[in-house]
Order: sequence, then structure tokens, then C-alpha cells
Amino acid sequence: MKSLKWLLTLLLISSSGLPGADKAYEFKPVVHGVYAAIAQPTFRTNSNAAIIVRDEDVLVVDTGSKPSAAREVIAEIKKVTDKPVKYVVITHFHGDHFQGADAYRSAWPGVNIISTDATRESIEKRGIPKMKAELLATSKDIGKFKSDLDKVTDPQGKEKTQEKLRGAESYVAELKTLHVALPTETFDHTLTLPSPTRPVELLWFGKAHTDGDAFVYLPKDRVVCTGDALQGATPTMRDSNPYDWIRTLDAVERLDFDYVIPGHGTEVLRGKETFELWKEYFNDLLAQAADAVSSGATLDQTRQRLVPTLEAKYASRFPPGLFADSVTSNVERAYRAVSGQTY
Repeated sequence: MKSLKWLLTLLLISSSGLPGADKAYEFKPVVHGVYAAIAQPTFRTNSNAAIIVRDEDVLVVDTGSKPSAAREVIAEIKKVTDKPVKYVVITHFHGDHFQGADAYRSAWPGVNIISTDATRESIEKRGIPKMKAELLATSKDIGKFKSDLDKVTDPQGKEKTQEKLRGAESYVAELKTLHVALPTETFDHTLTLPSPTRPVELLWFGKAHTDGDAFVYLPKDRVVCTGDALQGATPTMRDSNPYDWIRTLDAVERLDFDYVIPGHGTEVLRGKETFELWKEYFNDLLAQAADAVSSGATLDQTRQRLVPTLEAKYASRFPPGLFADSVTSNVERAYRAVSGQTY
């Protein structure tokens, strides 16, 4: 009976997970009762999410960049189980991970929103101000898109501009009414959420992509959710602690897992190969930045020296077309880290 129920759930998830024009997520089963919500391209990037159905409740990892995206995940949860979402874990303070949290509180008023101590503090001190700044910037973008729309003559270009305009207007409308749901419970290093068949361990191993990255580990299922500390795109280092990040990845790798639900990327990852690639890249980047600094190179000289070298070595080893988007800012962050600058 359980196998038949799982098969029916699998078929339901598979059919509802087909990407469509207005879909924020594609839903993919990972193991029995664990699903990855893979973010689809939208005007404002959403994080991936994880849905973990347990004996008596549901746990969700990360909430997307806006309530409408979170509501899409909520609708999917209600298709596969009538159990309540009891826990929402926010892996770090970036807006595409915490801004949808209030939708869960609206759907399940007793939900417990959990993060590390550092992430809650960073949401208040950095995440919310960034969100307000983004509202102003995106409002300006709307004016630019409208102006561009008057200038574009080819039908394809006009449609792309209209799509950007619709996305920006929709996002601004949500940000104007968005209520930030702050974490209601925090932890420093570990927090275990017991369950007879699916206990969950929340872990902080040290600074990485941000100062508060949480990992969600399912030891019995051999699954780990990594947020943006390890994801399926390319590393972004603007708020990172690069040297600590390498040590954190080492610590996570010592866990026993087969599946990785990443904060971004189009697939659930298998094994530990991506961990090794990221550590190699960080070590190489930091070593080359240290050589540049020790030779007296300026930041601009370091960019000119390192970017082509790193692209030649690593661009083909990361998902196609993504490495170039982050390598310049990563070189800048490495230069500051080697120079002893915090940010």
C-alpha cells in the first residue's frame, strides 16, 4: 500500500512539476517523501526549496524571493500530503531565501521559522535594508523598461522588454506589501528535529557563502540541503568568508550523504564531486589573488590578470554560460580577503 501511495505521489509530482510559462518551480522527487522545488527563470531569481514530509509534519527549506513563489510550493505540498508545515528553515539572509516566509505563516499560523543566530541578525540588519533598496531600484527599472519599449521596433525585442516590464511590475507590487517573517527560533551550531523515521539535523559548520549558512541533513535518507554554500550554478562570493568557506565545505563533506538539494541550479546533485570542484576553485582563486597582492598589483591589475586565467581553467567545468557572470566579482572579493579587508 505504501509503495502504491508513493507511486501515485510520484506521478502527481512529476505531472505538476512540468515547467510552464508562469511556473516558478519544477518539482522533482529525491527520495520517498523528499522533493526538490527547482526554481525556474523569473524576473527576480528564486532560490530552490526542499519539501520534507515527515511522520507528523512537513519541513520546508528556503522560501523564495516573494510570497507568490512560496504559495506555489504550498499548493504543491497540499497535493501530496495533508500534514501541516511545522518548520521552515531559512539557510541564509539573502532575499531569495527569506522573502517568501510570510506565506507559510499565513497558511500555517503556528509554523516555526528557524535559522542560525547569525542569519536572523543579518536579515534584520542587512537583508531588510537590501530588500528596500531593491524596491527602489526595481521601480526605476520599470521606468527604463517603459522607455525602452517605445524605442524597440522588432517584435522579438519588444516582447522581451514587455516580459521584463511585467516581471518588474509584479515584483514591485509584491515587495510593497511584503511583511517580513523573521525566524522564530534560532540555533548556534546544531539543532535536531526528532521524528521516528525522518529526524532532521540543522547544522552550522562555520562561515561560508555568508556568516550564517545552515545545512539541513537527513541522516537516514542520506540527503543534505546546502543553500548557496554549495549549489548547482557557480559560487557567488560578495558576502562570503572565502577561507572559512573551504573549511566549511570540508566539514559538510564528512557527512554521509548521496543527494544534495542545492540553493540554485537545475538538478539535484549526487555525491561529493561538486564539493571538490568548489574547493579547488576557491583555493586556486585565493592563491592567485595572494600572488597578485604580494607583487604589488592593484585591484584592477589583479582583475586583468586573474579573470582570463580562471575562465580558461574553470568555465567549462561549471554549468554552461554561468562562470563569466561571477568570476570578476569573485576576484574582487578574493583580493579584499587576501588584503585583509572584510568586504
